Amino acid sequence: MTVIAGATDNATVLPRHAWDSHIHIIDPERFPMDPDRDYTPKAATVANANSFLKKTGVFHPVVVLPSVYGTNNSVLLDALKAFNGSARGVCVVDPDTIANATLDQFHAAGVRGVRVNFGNEGTNEEIVEAVWKNAKIAALNNWNLQLWLPIRAFAALHDIIPKLGVRVVTDHYGHALVGSRTGNMSDTIDPYTIAGFPEMIDLVQRKLLFVKISAPYQNSKLTPLYDDMRVVADTIMANGPDMVVYGSDWPHTASKEGNAAVGGRLFPQDFRKIDDAGIIAQTVEWAGSKQQVQRLFVDNPRRLWQWYANETIS
Repeated sequence: MTVIAGATDNATVLPRHAWDSHIHIIDPERFPMDPDRDYTPKAATVANANSFLKKTGVFHPVVVLPSVYGTNNSVLLDALKAFNGSARGVCVVDPDTIANATLDQFHAAGVRGVRVNFGNEGTNEEIVEAVWKNAKIAALNNWNLQLWLPIRAFAALHDIIPKLGVRVVTDHYGHALVGSRTGNMSDTIDPYTIAGFPEMIDLVQRKLLFVKISAPYQNSKLTPLYDDMRVVADTIMANGPDMVVYGSDWPHTASKEGNAAVGGRLFPQDFRKIDDAGIIAQTVEWAGSKQQVQRLFVDNPRRLWQWYANETIS
């Protein structure tokens, strides 16, 4: 077990070989960002990440290429090499132009997923097209298809995801926005009122969709712990205890929301101030049992990210 300091005097205990299924590496000095990026984060290097992971008690990170790099995966491949076999990666590609040989190289480096990123934008038609195209890419090497979409899109994807033939995982609670974000308290009290949420839960129940319990600030404004996400988390875990994985979303970029404070998208912005230890402690509490904590932080991500190393769990 790994003990970390929580937000209170109580200690949070994570299982050995715990996973964080969502971090980003940003290294603009060595890997320049896309000139057409939507925002400009400051650096968050592998060295910074290693300090963070040690502090939180995580053994295995999943490095997700951030949107500021477009489809240039060089920073991702460099990070996977630096993590020396302990990490997995999620790339972003142009499915119309990426070469199979390049995908094979990514796989050898530790990539096990490809991401479709619309955030809270995109029409259903655009999203469905991108999902189909990227699912074909994922299938070539038995990767995951990782989705960051408006939750309403799960209504359109409900009959499509079962036909994709690949494992699918959605980021950040499926993007279920609660009342502190939407101004509609029914979203907090009963998430089934959120368009797309019932379809998402049905896919979870049928073991067709993993959900990352991650980045609650993407869906809530109730600082510091965003604890109005509790009902969403409880509903997802109750319906799919084997279909959830934890992610931090470190280093917590402010994304486009942070542009106004710095004067525009090309000016470096600070990261969000997030109580990572407190959110981990809260997530462990929400899991409700030692067995579910084990599933959330170890067993489920091992299945999702195809980690078959013989690690002693104790």
